[in-house]
Order: sequence, then structure tokens, then C-alpha cells
Amino acid sequence: MSRRRTAILLGAFAGELVGRLERNRKRHPNQTDSAAAALAVVASTDRLSNARLGAALRLSHSATVRLVDKLEANGLVKCRRAVDKRVVMIEATKRGRKRARAIIDDRRDAIVELLQPLKKRDRRRLARSLEKLLAALGPSPADARHICRFCDTAACPPERCPLVKIGV
Repeated sequence: MSRRRTAILLGAFAGELVGRLERNRKRHPNQTDSAAAALAVVASTDRLSNARLGAALRLSHSATVRLVDKLEANGLVKCRRAVDKRVVMIEATKRGRKRARAIIDDRRDAIVELLQPLKKRDRRRLARSLEKLLAALGPSPADARHICRFCDTAACPPERCPLVKIGV
């Protein structure tokens, strides 16, 4: 198979995958991609600074502040000032962790559905290929956190993550 055809097939598959994930997200009318990603990132840590969250989401400081304010108003996160009063530490509430789990599970289920036609052996090969592709991206730690913003460490534990060695 030619590289060009592989690229076209992967692009078509990626486009359909993104479309399904967007449609799935729209089941929750007030849920934006940034809010879903923010909640997933915050829930995956004990506490996270506003700056680190913004870097993981690739949002400006002001956009991150507005997003966190909305999440806090909905009872999904709580914010506290750090020792350095200029720094805000964010943590997920119980309700926020539950919602983050649902976001990650819904996302995973949509992807699993698309992989259903593959046999177990083919899924293992695909996983190995994706690990190689992700590792070859050579992203910075901030880029790696962005790539893995919907990480499910139960399914992809740090010891098996192709990006963990660069600081996800």
C-alpha cells in the first residue's frame, strides 16, 4: 500500500472519529471541548495550577480563568490560592471527578465502537503502531500533556505510556 493511500485512509478515519466524538459531546448541551478536557485534566491530578491547566489545554491565561470559573460555578472544581497568592490551585470535586469519568468513558466507548471490526491481533498491531507514532512526535512536556488531556491511566498506565518519559 502506498504512503499516500495510507495517509488518505488515516485522514478519512481520523475525520470520522473526530466527527463522532463531536456528536457524542453534543449530547451534553453545555459541554465544550475545552471544558471536557479541563475537567479530565484536573480530575487526573490531585491539584493543578491554573497555568499548568492552561498549558495543557493550549489556552491563554484569561481563557483558562473564565473556563475554570464556569467549572467552579457548576460545582465541578474548587479553587484555592496557593502559598504564592498569585497562583490558583484547582482540584476536582466529587461531582467533577464523576463527570470527568463519564467524559472519558463516553470518548473511549465511541472509539472502541469504531475499532470493533478489527480482530484482537489487529488491535494489538494498531496499538503498537500508535505507540511508535506518538513517541516519534517528540513533543515537549506541555505538548505531551495536551496530547494526553483525555488520558485514562487505568487503560494506559504511566509505565506503558509512550509519552510519559517526556513528562506527561
